[in-house]
Amino acid sequence: MKKITIYPSYFKQFGDAEGSTFYLVTNSSLLDVFLIEDDKKYKNFKVIVYDSDVSFIELLSKEIQEPAHILVIAPECLFESVHPNDLGPRRKLLIFACNSAPTSLEAIEHFLRCGEKTDPEEQEKVADRFFTQCESTHLLKLIDEEYQTVAEFLHLNEFYGWHEQLGVLEWGGQQIFPSGEIACFLVPLKGINKLPDIQFYLNGEIALRGYPVVHSGPPSFLREDQERIYQKLATFKDYPVIIKIEDGIVVDIKATHQSAKSALKMLEAMFMVDSRFRQIFEIGFAINRHVEIFPRNSAMNEVYGGEEGCVHFGFGMLPYTQYHLDLICPNIKVLNKDNEVIFGSNKKRDESKETKKIIRHRVSHCPCLG
Repeated sequence: MKKITIYPSYFKQFGDAEGSTFYLVTNSSLLDVFLIEDDKKYKNFKVIVYDSDVSFIELLSKEIQEPAHILVIAPECLFESVHPNDLGPRRKLLIFACNSAPTSLEAIEHFLRCGEKTDPEEQEKVADRFFTQCESTHLLKLIDEEYQTVAEFLHLNEFYGWHEQLGVLEWGGQQIFPSGEIACFLVPLKGINKLPDIQFYLNGEIALRGYPVVHSGPPSFLREDQERIYQKLATFKDYPVIIKIEDGIVVDIKATHQSAKSALKMLEAMFMVDSRFRQIFEIGFAINRHVEIFPRNSAMNEVYGGEEGCVHFGFGMLPYTQYHLDLICPNIKVLNKDNEVIFGSNKKRDESKETKKIIRHRVSHCPCLG
């Protein structure tokens, strides 16, 4: 059986150990897979079994003592965020996003190594710069230069929820691993218990080209169906499917090449079965430059930022729709009202420009996954 080594001191998101015990929480089927490399940083190291018949809250109360740094790698369990009162004031939690899509040992090791390279302090600086630039313009232009598509996004609407999965964890904090995403949602987390009545002020054309992620949530589903959808959507890698958007709703769609027609037909089929898939629920801005795309359907691809940042678009909202699609589009650039590139560029900001503040939230889980 394949062995995967975990190096606790490499997880910079945890910050200083401060006398903590490092806990690895994983499925019983993976107990023989992981090896924890001992170091002097932590007081102790423990492995806790977590299977679907066990409550994680129960594990916290009975088996994970404070202070604790906790890493959860449990592909066989649908993991939901933990209420701060349950997590406690002296625990920090990192969660592998490895259940909403099938996750192999190869994928786990791949993203472990990517996550070890991630610099959370660097991500905080990138996020601060991004929000400063966004606050100085009343709209964002999402463009594809090759196909000359432009969509305008009025991003300062107070009803949008801006959420961050990045930076160094504070005590009582939790974060998806690997980190590195800024996402704008139609609803704040507190409104996630119902589908939003509002729509994105997003209009124009978007060239969808890159890598899909097909998430599935609590409802019953077949992995074979999930994989089939992924394989069809993955045909937009080299040539885009262009969508026309009116107020965040897809009103027209076309393929630019024969090779992308499978992606086109799959999207049309999903639109037909559930019209809610026509609505964009998320616009994500990924900033992890250490993540390399894993060539399978993987939720952890979502934080792929390349060297200059990467935009992705979220269709569907779990648990209301059967799937949530993240369409990762490295071809998209983000411009301000003056046509200056503000995402993926080191251009200096004009300090004389007026700004409107965006309310930012550090969140414990991805809202699109319920």
